[in-house]
Amino acid sequence: MFSMDRVPKRTVYSFVLFFSAWFFANAQESNKDELVSGYIKVLTTLWETSNTKTFDNYIVDSTLSLKAEPFKILNDTNSQQQKKEQLLRLNKLQQAINKKDVGLKYTLNYQENFNSPVADPQEIVVFKRRAVTGIEWDILKGGIFDNRTKNKILKLEFDALEKKEYTTSLLAFQAKNTEQLIRHFNAKKIDILDSRKKLNNEQTVTVEKLWSIKHITKDDYLKAIQNTTDINAQYNVYRNYNEADLKNREKFDFDLPILDIELSKLFQSANVTNLDTSLAGPNSEIAKLKSLFINEVNFSTYARYSYYDVYNNLSPNRAFMSLGMNLTVPLTFNQKQKREYYMLQRQIADDKDEVVNHDIQINLLNYYYEYQYKLKQFKNLYHKRLVFLELLRTERVKHDLNDMEFNPNTALFILDDYWSNAIELLDLKQDMYKILLTLKTKLPNVNITEYTKPLNLNNLNIASSNPPFKAVYVWSDAFKNHSQTVINEYCKVNEFNPILISYNTNKIYLQDVSEFISKNYTSNIHLMIGSNKLLKTGLVGYLDSLKNNIKLSFVKGIHLDLEPHTLPGFKENKEASFENYITILKQAKKFADDNKLELSVSIPLSYPENVLGEINKNCNIVYLMAYENVDPDFIIKKSAEEKAILKTKCVLALRTKDFDNRTDMDQQFKKLGFEKTAYHDLDDLIKFDNTSINVKDDNKKEK
Repeated sequence: MFSMDRVPKRTVYSFVLFFSAWFFANAQESNKDELVSGYIKVLTTLWETSNTKTFDNYIVDSTLSLKAEPFKILNDTNSQQQKKEQLLRLNKLQQAINKKDVGLKYTLNYQENFNSPVADPQEIVVFKRRAVTGIEWDILKGGIFDNRTKNKILKLEFDALEKKEYTTSLLAFQAKNTEQLIRHFNAKKIDILDSRKKLNNEQTVTVEKLWSIKHITKDDYLKAIQNTTDINAQYNVYRNYNEADLKNREKFDFDLPILDIELSKLFQSANVTNLDTSLAGPNSEIAKLKSLFINEVNFSTYARYSYYDVYNNLSPNRAFMSLGMNLTVPLTFNQKQKREYYMLQRQIADDKDEVVNHDIQINLLNYYYEYQYKLKQFKNLYHKRLVFLELLRTERVKHDLNDMEFNPNTALFILDDYWSNAIELLDLKQDMYKILLTLKTKLPNVNITEYTKPLNLNNLNIASSNPPFKAVYVWSDAFKNHSQTVINEYCKVNEFNPILISYNTNKIYLQDVSEFISKNYTSNIHLMIGSNKLLKTGLVGYLDSLKNNIKLSFVKGIHLDLEPHTLPGFKENKEASFENYITILKQAKKFADDNKLELSVSIPLSYPENVLGEINKNCNIVYLMAYENVDPDFIIKKSAEEKAILKTKCVLALRTKDFDNRTDMDQQFKKLGFEKTAYHDLDDLIKFDNTSINVKDDNKKEK
């Protein structure tokens, strides 16, 4: 019989210590699990309250049409207008003065001699006093001709002044509208940053706690810190600008669509109303007038009446009329240098204000290129936004289905990236409108709507964000004959979208398909059901099994490739077969709706109109199996009814077995002209390509 008295005390103490340590460790682990669970719950609640906020309204206004001119050139302010009017009035007054000045001058001369008499050397008269009066007429320099030249110069200066003042007002207009634009977009960015900051503050508190107990990776911890730094840096830029203490800041509030510039219409607008802001023409003409040789020639005439009080009292005083002329001609010939001097003088005076457009089309072309480059960046970023949107959709589905793979911290990081993307899009949109504003200053009399057109975000020309509909059937043989990597890469290289993957309950195959889908859930994957036995048993139980085996949050839809027309007895009882098919179709529709999935089917080119109508009601996409007879005229004729009923839902499916190679198959797709196409099937397509490669290698060897 066992007795504790026989057990050494050291052993008992060791046992007690071990048990205590074990109990403490388990209790601590239990407390840690509860702590982590609480933190995850906090992050999950934060996700639930935040994930529906998209800020799409700041981007979606791109779908609006530009009905009004966003940049309106208004009249100058009172002070600017007053200054401009004073300068122009001064010029006009000077012209009026010169016009009335014909060069006539009245002259009066009186001379008194107090001591010795003085002799006039010209008149040879000795006199005590003399009075001369008359009229002089300056014809050239300083006279009528000179004043007319001055008026020509003043008129040219008037035109130059108007252009200069208009250019100045355009520059002021551009500066003012640029400030309003930046502030307008900054306000939207700040609104997004407010949400990012709130999200980041609440998330970071919990992330730091999780990091302190080493329950998250360092990458996640650093990601939260990086987001904090990014948000604060942007705040400094946008808030400081918008809160600057400036006077007369007007609000710019206009819903601005994303616009595309039509280059031909832009050039056409420039040709019709080309604003000449250059002062080179007036300056050149002014310099020419100032440097004329005739300006240096003095020529005047006069008429005088002279009266002499002679010195000798015995001699009578003399009085007489005289006419004459004066001519002075410089002997220096430097008109070329003078013209250059005057031209350079005016250029120096105007350089700081003058905007010279040597070739308006070259300038417009450069602005067009800059705008298109920004637009390309916008499209790429918008595609990135669609990727984030899809990732968020996946996270929502995981959360709604209580999926164990849902990680609220990861989901919140995706949400922050999505919001940050909206700010980047606003930055590019702002840059594009600044370019449009510059174009407005180059063509101030042309409405922007005359050379732009709005782009709808649903049809931006981005191959990656809106790829062509090019589906492929992937049956089980593809996974037997090729690795998941080969299948994935082949689908990417060929840009297949969507991918219809066959589903069955074979354990090994199911494991391969589940793994493939989990790795490629961002792709447009649809599960394909192709067992005709289900037409007899129904789909309900089968679909429930499918839901348990496959993460439906990772797929986009269900595809039925069930063919009642291949079953025995179909020809004898078509009506009942089709009724059963429609029942099966409705079961699939309910399952798809309940799980937020799309539903598509494959059908031959022979179903009656009433069946096509039911298919149209229940399905998102319909694949028309144009197999065996691939004559283009035959397919076009046979698919006419389907296209009339199903319209844009139609997809043309061709089969590899009906062609010798991939090239022939692709050429047939082009001839038939369907926008949506499908290849049946991937395994045979890979064989096509392998055969083509081997043929090329054999030809090389023969050579």
